[in-house]
Amino acid sequence: MRFGSSFELGHGGNMGQKVMLTATPGPTIDLRWGALAVADPWFPGALPEHQLIGMGRGEVPTFLSTIEVLREGKVEPVTLAAAAGIGPVDRVVTWRPLVQDEAHFHLYPDSALGAFYDITDTAALRPFFEDDEHMFGIYKRALDKHIVAMDVDGRAAAVVFEVPDGPALYPAYAGFDEDMRAVAVLIDLQILDATDVRLE
Repeated sequence: MRFGSSFELGHGGNMGQKVMLTATPGPTIDLRWGALAVADPWFPGALPEHQLIGMGRGEVPTFLSTIEVLREGKVEPVTLAAAAGIGPVDRVVTWRPLVQDEAHFHLYPDSALGAFYDITDTAALRPFFEDDEHMFGIYKRALDKHIVAMDVDGRAAAVVFEVPDGPALYPAYAGFDEDMRAVAVLIDLQILDATDVRLE
Protein backbone atom coordinates (compact mmCIF):
# COMPACT_ATOMS: atom_id res chain seq x y z
CA MET A 1 0.00 0.00 0.00
CA ARG A 2 1.39 3.34 -1.02
CA PHE A 3 0.78 6.82 0.35
CA GLY A 4 -2.04 8.47 -1.59
CA SER A 5 -3.90 5.16 -2.08
CA SER A 6 -7.65 5.32 -1.42
CA PHE A 7 -9.77 2.61 0.16
CA GLU A 8 -13.40 1.86 0.93
CA LEU A 9 -13.51 0.35 4.40
CA GLY A 10 -15.19 -3.02 4.55
CA HIS A 11 -15.21 -3.82 8.25
CA GLY A 12 -16.42 -2.65 11.65
CA GLY A 13 -18.29 0.55 12.40
CA ASN A 14 -16.40 2.38 9.64
CA MET A 15 -17.79 0.19 6.84
CA GLY A 16 -18.41 2.06 3.59
CA GLN A 17 -16.26 5.07 4.44
CA LYS A 18 -13.72 6.15 1.82
CA VAL A 19 -10.28 7.00 3.21
CA MET A 20 -6.84 7.93 1.87
CA LEU A 21 -3.54 6.64 3.23
CA THR A 22 -1.42 9.65 4.19
CA ALA A 23 2.19 10.00 5.35
CA THR A 24 2.42 11.78 8.70
CA PRO A 25 6.03 12.65 9.65
CA GLY A 26 7.17 11.85 13.16
CA PRO A 27 10.22 13.02 15.12
CA THR A 28 13.73 12.21 13.97
CA ILE A 29 15.49 9.74 16.26
CA ASP A 30 19.21 9.49 16.98
CA LEU A 31 20.23 5.83 16.49
CA ARG A 32 23.76 5.81 17.86
CA TRP A 33 24.62 2.33 16.56
CA GLY A 34 21.68 1.49 14.30
CA ALA A 35 20.77 -1.44 16.58
CA LEU A 36 17.00 -1.03 16.42
CA ALA A 37 14.71 -2.21 19.22
CA VAL A 38 10.91 -2.15 19.03
CA ALA A 39 8.92 -2.60 22.22
CA ASP A 40 6.12 -1.40 24.48
CA PRO A 41 7.93 1.31 26.47
CA TRP A 42 5.46 1.21 29.37
CA PHE A 43 6.03 -2.51 29.94
CA PRO A 44 9.68 -2.45 31.08
CA GLY A 45 9.61 -6.03 32.35
CA ALA A 46 9.37 -7.23 28.75
CA LEU A 47 12.01 -5.01 27.14
CA PRO A 48 14.12 -6.89 24.59
CA GLU A 49 17.72 -7.79 25.39
CA HIS A 50 18.89 -7.82 21.78
CA GLN A 51 18.36 -5.66 18.72
CA LEU A 52 15.50 -6.52 16.40
CA ILE A 53 17.48 -5.56 13.29
CA GLY A 54 20.56 -3.59 12.33
CA MET A 55 19.91 -0.55 10.14
CA GLY A 56 21.30 2.91 9.45
CA ARG A 57 22.85 4.81 12.34
CA GLY A 58 22.61 8.54 13.07
CA GLU A 59 19.58 10.79 12.57
CA VAL A 60 16.75 8.59 11.24
CA PRO A 61 13.20 9.73 10.32
CA THR A 62 10.05 8.19 11.73
CA PHE A 63 6.55 8.34 10.32
CA LEU A 64 2.97 7.12 10.54
CA SER A 65 0.68 5.93 7.77
CA THR A 66 -2.62 7.53 8.74
CA ILE A 67 -6.25 7.67 7.65
CA GLU A 68 -9.09 9.95 8.71
CA VAL A 69 -12.39 8.30 9.61
CA LEU A 70 -15.69 9.30 11.17
CA ARG A 71 -16.25 7.44 14.40
CA GLU A 72 -19.47 6.98 16.33
CA GLY A 73 -20.21 9.98 18.53
CA LYS A 74 -17.71 12.23 16.74
CA VAL A 75 -18.65 15.20 14.55
CA GLU A 76 -15.26 15.59 12.88
CA PRO A 77 -13.12 12.80 11.38
CA VAL A 78 -10.42 11.41 13.65
CA THR A 79 -6.90 10.48 12.58
CA LEU A 80 -5.92 6.84 13.04
CA ALA A 81 -2.45 5.40 12.58
CA ALA A 82 -2.57 2.42 10.22
CA ALA A 83 1.18 1.75 10.51
CA ALA A 84 4.23 3.12 12.30
CA GLY A 85 7.61 3.21 10.63
CA ILE A 86 11.22 4.23 10.92
CA GLY A 87 13.77 4.87 8.19
CA PRO A 88 13.86 6.44 4.71
CA VAL A 89 11.01 4.59 2.97
CA ASP A 90 11.86 6.26 -0.35
CA ARG A 91 14.96 4.01 -0.48
CA VAL A 92 12.99 0.79 0.07
CA VAL A 93 12.70 -1.47 -2.97
CA THR A 94 11.26 -4.51 -1.18
CA TRP A 95 9.48 -5.26 2.12
CA ARG A 96 9.85 -8.61 3.88
CA PRO A 97 8.53 -10.04 7.16
CA LEU A 98 10.94 -9.16 9.96
CA VAL A 99 12.18 -12.42 11.43
CA GLN A 100 13.60 -12.88 14.92
CA ASP A 101 14.39 -16.27 16.48
CA GLU A 102 13.19 -17.93 13.24
CA ALA A 103 9.69 -16.45 13.60
CA HIS A 104 7.88 -13.42 12.20
CA PHE A 105 8.26 -10.70 14.84
CA HIS A 106 5.05 -9.13 16.20
CA LEU A 107 4.84 -6.16 18.56
CA TYR A 108 2.54 -6.70 21.53
CA PRO A 109 1.74 -3.25 23.02
CA ASP A 110 0.19 -4.03 26.39
CA SER A 111 -0.09 -0.30 27.18
CA ALA A 112 -1.32 0.66 23.67
CA LEU A 113 2.09 2.25 23.01
CA GLY A 114 5.00 1.16 20.87
CA ALA A 115 8.50 2.60 20.66
CA PHE A 116 11.52 2.66 18.38
CA TYR A 117 14.93 3.09 20.03
CA ASP A 118 18.54 1.94 19.83
CA ILE A 119 19.09 -1.12 22.01
CA THR A 120 22.29 0.51 23.36
CA ASP A 121 20.10 3.23 24.94
CA THR A 122 18.10 0.75 27.03
CA ALA A 123 19.95 1.58 30.27
CA ALA A 124 19.41 5.32 29.76
CA LEU A 125 15.73 4.90 28.85
CA ARG A 126 14.75 2.30 31.46
CA PRO A 127 14.33 4.80 34.36
CA PHE A 128 11.86 6.76 32.22
CA PHE A 129 10.06 3.60 31.07
CA GLU A 130 9.72 2.53 34.73
CA ASP A 131 8.40 5.94 35.88
CA ASP A 132 4.61 5.57 35.66
CA GLU A 133 3.96 9.30 36.07
CA HIS A 134 6.39 10.13 33.27
CA MET A 135 4.97 7.43 30.99
CA PHE A 136 1.41 8.57 31.67
CA GLY A 137 2.48 11.97 30.36
CA ILE A 138 3.99 10.32 27.27
CA TYR A 139 0.78 8.33 26.82
CA LYS A 140 -1.37 11.49 26.93
CA ARG A 141 0.94 13.21 24.43
CA ALA A 142 0.77 10.20 22.13
CA LEU A 143 -3.04 10.17 22.27
CA ASP A 144 -2.98 13.79 21.11
CA LYS A 145 -0.07 13.80 18.64
CA HIS A 146 -0.01 10.05 17.74
CA ILE A 147 3.82 9.94 17.61
CA VAL A 148 6.24 11.74 20.00
CA ALA A 149 9.91 11.79 20.97
CA MET A 150 11.43 10.86 24.33
CA ASP A 151 14.56 12.90 25.01
CA VAL A 152 17.57 11.78 27.06
CA ASP A 153 20.20 14.45 27.77
CA GLY A 154 18.87 16.63 24.97
CA ARG A 155 18.73 13.98 22.24
CA ALA A 156 15.76 12.05 20.90
CA ALA A 157 16.61 8.57 22.15
CA ALA A 158 13.19 7.00 21.52
CA VAL A 159 10.11 7.69 19.45
CA VAL A 160 6.81 6.51 20.93
CA PHE A 161 3.66 5.91 18.89
CA GLU A 162 0.02 5.27 19.77
CA VAL A 163 -1.49 1.91 18.84
CA PRO A 164 -5.16 2.81 18.18
CA ASP A 165 -6.73 -0.59 18.86
CA GLY A 166 -4.61 -1.44 21.91
CA PRO A 167 -3.13 -4.80 22.95
CA ALA A 168 -2.84 -7.32 20.11
CA LEU A 169 -0.12 -8.81 17.94
CA TYR A 170 1.06 -6.43 15.20
CA PRO A 171 3.39 -7.76 12.48
CA ALA A 172 6.68 -6.04 11.62
CA TYR A 173 8.27 -5.75 8.18
CA ALA A 174 11.80 -4.80 7.16
CA GLY A 175 12.43 -2.58 4.15
CA PHE A 176 15.56 -3.24 2.06
CA ASP A 177 17.30 -0.96 -0.43
CA GLU A 178 18.65 -1.98 -3.86
CA ASP A 179 21.77 -3.40 -2.18
CA MET A 180 19.57 -5.50 0.14
CA ARG A 181 20.58 -3.49 3.20
CA ALA A 182 17.89 -2.96 5.86
CA VAL A 183 16.98 0.74 5.85
CA ALA A 184 13.46 0.81 7.33
CA VAL A 185 11.01 -1.03 9.58
CA LEU A 186 7.20 -0.89 9.45
CA ILE A 187 4.75 -2.04 12.14
CA ASP A 188 1.34 -2.84 10.63
CA LEU A 189 -1.24 -1.59 13.16
CA GLN A 190 -3.97 -3.48 11.28
CA ILE A 191 -6.41 -0.63 10.88
CA LEU A 192 -6.70 -1.64 7.22
CA ASP A 193 -7.36 -5.28 6.37
CA ALA A 194 -8.26 -7.62 3.53
CA THR A 195 -11.94 -6.58 3.61
CA ASP A 196 -11.04 -3.02 2.59
CA VAL A 197 -11.31 -2.31 -1.14
CA ARG A 198 -8.52 -0.37 -2.81
CA LEU A 199 -10.03 2.29 -5.08
CA GLU A 200 -6.88 3.59 -6.77
